[in-house]
Amino acid sequence: MNIHDIPDEILGQIGKIHNINFPRQGHTSIVAILETTNGKFVIKKTENELYNEWLLEEYKALQYLSQTGLLVPKVYSFHIENKTRWLLMDHIEGISLRAFLSGTPNLKDKEKAITNFGLCLRSIHECPCPIEFIKDDKPWLDTMLSKAEYNLNHFEVDGTEELLSQLKEVRPKSMENTFIHGDFTIDNVLVNDCNIVGIIDWSGAAYGDPRYDIALAIRPKFNAFDHDRDRELFLNAYGKIRLTEEEYNYFEGGLYQFF
Repeated sequence: MNIHDIPDEILGQIGKIHNINFPRQGHTSIVAILETTNGKFVIKKTENELYNEWLLEEYKALQYLSQTGLLVPKVYSFHIENKTRWLLMDHIEGISLRAFLSGTPNLKDKEKAITNFGLCLRSIHECPCPIEFIKDDKPWLDTMLSKAEYNLNHFEVDGTEELLSQLKEVRPKSMENTFIHGDFTIDNVLVNDCNIVGIIDWSGAAYGDPRYDIALAIRPKFNAFDHDRDRELFLNAYGKIRLTEEEYNYFEGGLYQFF
């Protein structure tokens, strides 16, 4: 992405661009931080059928969440241009929790950040679910398994047909739904001075199983959840439910492999 790629409609909203940089990001989109005469903005660009759909879902979710009090970026516009999609939103000053922990902070700061991560998830699960996310047609897990099958048949995913069959046959015991983020990883929470300042990437938001968020939150990464102490800090701060090993494997090692 460069300045000349950005649609005129977006350029008209943000003013003259003084600087553009590209933070570390996943493989689903191109992300740029723009410094302009009107402030700092984030632009996300996708060019793939699946990722285009996810970006649209993120745009909708951010609109629905704007009045909840959760630490979400303000969203401005969603633009369609041939097979490309663009999302414009506010920039939140901070770095991902993953980047923070990868920098090997001192133990006190690390534990404070992980504790705040657990408190952050608690605030999400205790947030009254916006009505737009509550669908009566079928249970959340059934919806996710249907999406997993579609993704397996149409896109490149890490999951396999054998794994999907296992997920359909042996399901975890049902649990009361809450509002969930749907991709609550250390990449999608922003921190500043150990405090959570932003929660991003909301395309998976739903009225669903809170264990899915917990499982993704505690996935081991470098200097993050690679020791039992990190899990205990997080779960004590979250303070609601704990996963069995079987539940963790079902959601993180199973269902997530199709998304």
